[in-house]
Amino acid sequence: MNSGERNMDRTEKNVALLEARHLVKEFPAGGTRRNPQVVYAVTDVNLEILEGETLALVGESGCGKSTLGRVLIRLLEPTAGEILYRGRSIVGMKETEFAGLRREMQIIFQDPYASLNPRMNVKEIIGEPLLTYGMKDKKERETRVRELMQEVGIAQEFYNRYPHQFSGGQRQRIGIARAIALNPRLIICDEPVSALDVSIQSQVLNLLKDLQERYGLTYLFISHDLSVVKFIADRVCVMFLGMICEIGETGALYAKPLHPYTRFLLNAIPKADPRLRSQEKELLSGEIPSPVDPPSGCRFHTRCPYAKDICRQKAPGCRKVGERQVFCHFPLG
Repeated sequence: MNSGERNMDRTEKNVALLEARHLVKEFPAGGTRRNPQVVYAVTDVNLEILEGETLALVGESGCGKSTLGRVLIRLLEPTAGEILYRGRSIVGMKETEFAGLRREMQIIFQDPYASLNPRMNVKEIIGEPLLTYGMKDKKERETRVRELMQEVGIAQEFYNRYPHQFSGGQRQRIGIARAIALNPRLIICDEPVSALDVSIQSQVLNLLKDLQERYGLTYLFISHDLSVVKFIADRVCVMFLGMICEIGETGALYAKPLHPYTRFLLNAIPKADPRLRSQEKELLSGEIPSPVDPPSGCRFHTRCPYAKDICRQKAPGCRKVGERQVFCHFPLG
């Protein structure tokens, strides 16, 4: 069985690789001792990432996507809630115990210019995780680095070059090589193509898909670009102001969004066909509420044209519509 067949088999069996239960992340934001202010970045998130799938996390800037991704792999510690990785709780796990699992969780950062150390060359950047996790033999490490360079499409003659000598797309390939160096199972892709030219984005996305098939990888793909998400994701999770609005299979969610916010996001996607551009669409109006002082009830109600009194008073629970989860008092359709 090749890795692609393993990938499909895992997703069909709905095996959860990582699961978040009532996850909360808050940051102090000044104020006074008597009246401290808090940024409510992630609030009561329940989420499963199935083994072998690409789950996209989408929403406007500032909605908590990147924070959630970092909390899930404990780059940030949660304020409250539970995180299960392969059925084991990792919240509060001692670092010595977690080290063995940490190598299975990697991250690809948004900015390929800022995420690479300018004082390290390619062999050092890609080889650093190998050295950290015990590959002390220099020749063995060099061989592995060259293999990884070939995997991501970086020419061997660039082995001793530094980040400033590469284009943005090449730098992101180096970041991807570093992320797969330890044969992880889960990779958080934090807007990995948003800083790249459109012509380069498709190359990097195809590389990610090829690596997923080859190694049976699981991706949490964070993005605000719904066109990119449609191409790469198996399922989509929509967030607004730290809370989940809707989770569903990509094709079904794009064809028939159930949460008003999801529909507004999809309406904002530019249309390639000029004949479709004249169609009138409802678009979001108003400002995103502050995460320091989020609205009561449903956090989207201040921008939702369908909001009723209950939306202002009570946060919606999870409703299941087939395989879809929607957090809305009055789902569309």
